[in-house]
Amino acid sequence: MSRLKQAIHEIHRRSLWQVLLVYLGVSWGILEAVALFRDEFGLPDWLFSGAFVLVVAGFPIIALTALLHISDASDATGEAPDGEPARLSARKLFTWRKVLIGGALALALLAAVASGYTAMRVLGIGPAGSLIAKGVLEERERIVLADFENLTDDSLLSLILTEAFRVDIAQSPVVSVVDPVYLAAVLERMEREPETVLDFGLAREVAIREGWPAVIAGEIGAVGGSYLLSVRLVAAESGAELASLGETADEKNELLSAIERLSRKMRARIGESLKTIRANEPLAAVTTASLDALYLYSRAIRALEVEGDIETGVALLEEALAFDSTFAMAWRRLGLRTPSRSGRIDAFTGAFELRHRLTDRERYITMGTYYWEVTYEREKAIAAFRALLDVYPDDYDGLNSLAYLYELQEDNQRVLELSKRQVELYPNRFSGYGPMAAAQVALGQWAEAELTLDAGAEALPGTNPQIDGLRALLAWARGDYEAAQVLAAGAGVEGSLDWRWRAAGNYLLAAIALTRGQLAAAERHVIDAAAIDEEQNVPFAGLIATLHSARIDLVYRGDPTGAVHRLDEALERFPLDDTNRPDRPPYLNLAVLYAWAGEPDRAKELVGMWEAEVDPRIQRRVSFRDAVRGRIAMAEGRFEEAIEAYRAWERNMGCSLCALSWLADAYERVGVSDSALAMYERYVTTPWMWRINNDRWQSFNNDKWQLGVAYERLSQLYEARGDADNAVLYYGHLVELWKDADPELQPRVEAARRAIEALSPDR
Repeated sequence: MSRLKQAIHEIHRRSLWQVLLVYLGVSWGILEAVALFRDEFGLPDWLFSGAFVLVVAGFPIIALTALLHISDASDATGEAPDGEPARLSARKLFTWRKVLIGGALALALLAAVASGYTAMRVLGIGPAGSLIAKGVLEERERIVLADFENLTDDSLLSLILTEAFRVDIAQSPVVSVVDPVYLAAVLERMEREPETVLDFGLAREVAIREGWPAVIAGEIGAVGGSYLLSVRLVAAESGAELASLGETADEKNELLSAIERLSRKMRARIGESLKTIRANEPLAAVTTASLDALYLYSRAIRALEVEGDIETGVALLEEALAFDSTFAMAWRRLGLRTPSRSGRIDAFTGAFELRHRLTDRERYITMGTYYWEVTYEREKAIAAFRALLDVYPDDYDGLNSLAYLYELQEDNQRVLELSKRQVELYPNRFSGYGPMAAAQVALGQWAEAELTLDAGAEALPGTNPQIDGLRALLAWARGDYEAAQVLAAGAGVEGSLDWRWRAAGNYLLAAIALTRGQLAAAERHVIDAAAIDEEQNVPFAGLIATLHSARIDLVYRGDPTGAVHRLDEALERFPLDDTNRPDRPPYLNLAVLYAWAGEPDRAKELVGMWEAEVDPRIQRRVSFRDAVRGRIAMAEGRFEEAIEAYRAWERNMGCSLCALSWLADAYERVGVSDSALAMYERYVTTPWMWRINNDRWQSFNNDKWQLGVAYERLSQLYEARGDADNAVLYYGHLVELWKDADPELQPRVEAARRAIEALSPDR
């Protein structure tokens, strides 16, 4: 007996209620299976609705068939009793075989229609075809979102709905909405105010200027108590309408749901898989149920990203969180922008704990930031940002953050790949050019690094102190000291109206002068930079200049007594117990100098003050504390402990060259001259873009504090080993570096010249 006959036979044995209960159970299973297939294979939503309609339509047919065939009046021959010809006719029409086969065919037809629709959508056939499949748009194409046009009496709605639409559509892995920061930069180049309302006309002009293919324009209107929302996707060049969609909201509280439906329709129309759209958290869950909070958040984004007003933006975010403390996106944004280090940790922790309420993209970013900024788990942070780029391969934050983390690991090939992609996608953002050029230098690709910075200058036209500053670093790294000095002067001092870059330029000029042995010029540049900082109320600007001079006393003059005297005088002018001080004093920077000058007890006291004032969560993130620990150990004659501390500093700060001269000094103290020589040799021969920099606090240990020392000690160590060739080589480098040094260093230059003559009499 066939399975169909067995099923029919079994049905005949059941009562009407048993058959109907079985039908309901089977129907539930069918609907569950349809929902599973719909979600798993990205089939259209109406597949489930169609299956439900078929199930409902089948119920009376099943009931009627059961009434006709499951009856005490029917006999074994299937013939109706006398007087019931109509019943017999109905029984012939509604047989179990026909019903079961008909139901199966109906479901198969529905599946075929849904599959055909999906195939047409994927292949770009007919009205079902997506814009990407039809070739109208490319995958991950960049689209400009215009501010929603507001036709209602509520002036707040435009800002709220524009931001809500941006949040939801930003979850799409196939399309990229241009972010407000980038748009603000474009508007500046167009000589428009960055905070200009981006209406449809201006958005289209921006898209055409930048070569972006399309603009999304939204509109909200009101009819009675309801709201009408619509969005259009318009080709930038031609103005042709590529898609037009609408939604309604019966009341104000339903606007977020309506925006979510509208944005997801647009994502589907563009060509995103229905499966990925359904996988995203609902907009109302990832933003906030409070429209007041969303309005404040939207204003904060505009203040932070468009107007550059950090103080106002942070205040607005805090107000938004007062309305809704579970607003995860506000916590995350607050963490990115709050100036307080402990405040950043609190905000990132708040966002991390609410990460299930973030969009997929922001969840990955928050996890990566939390693992790096809060728990200091570099590998977990890398894994989070890699997961982000697996789904959103063009994401700016993912590319930028992952490149930075790989830079700390000195994985230059990966840094190059990521920063190159970042520059290709975001040429008008400065942040990718430096890491890209630095990775190229580390890989020995000097010409390519030069081309990278040329491309940056072209993409960021006009006077650009940032690019010129990078050019100065590149010139210095390849040994062109004169060019580096000219570029540094043009970049920060002469070429910028921004006080930050004028100060930074002076610090860079100070670093160049210092490395070349021009101590007085270096101190003048630092004083000029500190004066600029003081005008802008930068905390401890005056103390910075003193710290710089004290370190010059230690490194170049060999005068620890003079260094201590300078520091003591500075602390009289800037007492550490001043309750009105604007910020925490630089305890660790002071401590390392006191230890270096032979005052380890003073250094320990300062470290204790730092530990008492600084949040323990922050302390573990400060790699410079290991440098201080090493200097204290050196001052107390514990050289092996100093080596271990310097190694920890080297690992944690992500700069394998920064600790080398200090390590070399410690190795010399324990009598391991071979290791000392290897440290100095490694420092001077490794290609490195960041050989010179404008670090105010000098916690970054590069050429200004190491290069001259390394050349001098390498020369002397090689001479002591009887290696005349290498001794002459490095004495020559020292003479070239310090040929224009101040008079107080010229005796050391003359000693190097005499050594060259003595070691090479036949040359």
